[in-house]
Amino acid sequence: MSAVREHHESLRASVRRGLEKLALEQDLSDSTPIPPERELMERFDVSRGTLRSAIGDLVSAGLLRTEQGRGTYVNKEAQARLLVWDRLADVARPDSRFHDDYRQFVPDFVGRDACDEAVQNLAAWKNAATVFIAPDNSLGGLRLLALEQGKRVLVPTYGLRRGFVLLEADLIPPEQRPLAATLDGMESLGTCVGVAAVPEFIDGVDLMVSGAVAVTTQGIHIGSESRYLAVELAVLTQLELVSHRTPLIVTAHDCQVLEVDMELSTVSCVASTVVTPTRVLHCGAHTGRARTVSRTDERRVLRLVNAAIDEEVS
Repeated sequence: MSAVREHHESLRASVRRGLEKLALEQDLSDSTPIPPERELMERFDVSRGTLRSAIGDLVSAGLLRTEQGRGTYVNKEAQARLLVWDRLADVARPDSRFHDDYRQFVPDFVGRDACDEAVQNLAAWKNAATVFIAPDNSLGGLRLLALEQGKRVLVPTYGLRRGFVLLEADLIPPEQRPLAATLDGMESLGTCVGVAAVPEFIDGVDLMVSGAVAVTTQGIHIGSESRYLAVELAVLTQLELVSHRTPLIVTAHDCQVLEVDMELSTVSCVASTVVTPTRVLHCGAHTGRARTVSRTDERRVLRLVNAAIDEEVS
């Protein structure tokens, strides 16, 4: 690499770091664009080309988004993820495969037992016979509790690539339930069900439980960039197994809860209840607040359902 090229790349990286710092320091409730190009060029003392290259890097990374004629905006979900991932270092339990790379999984955390106890005391949990529980590391305890209490547990596989796993307490010996509640053991002890076939096994889902990368006090759920929960919820809605009135409980560590107002249009799901080791927040989402998916996710849902139906027919 020539000295000129090396200098340009170094300058671009420096501007990228400066822009990332600027984005992370913006208030999560602030939906205004970052400063215009001319101001940023003066601030970083760089050319328009270098600035645009650095902005392009952060657009590709998902932290920024540009709108023609309007400006450059901070992606609030991405901002929230980065802020919370930094906080998790002191309370999260590493994954056996991904260690502390929280981009790859929702971690278990210190104090999670208190969350499990609080969830058990909620009416939505007590009244539920069939519970959707996400395959998050933080939910292994609840999956086991559900089985011990005789509930049916529906768990999605990664990206729904293998559909769902249905765990039925009366079909799993008590001594094997701890293994069945784990991600490594559930498929060998449960029933693997294709997406389109789920209605043949259950009449509906009484309660949904999920972890989160972050969640607001309003119940706005922020998951991974792939928005798995939003897609799983949309699939179950398409199959008429859940509705807008199905409760959604989100469990998280207190450091993952954001005391901020965020626009609903930037997220996928809204919880009815948020449970942390120290508090229970009743958000009331299942009494009418919509949970939505983007058009891209909607097309993805339809492809999943239609492909599964075609496979069943053939």
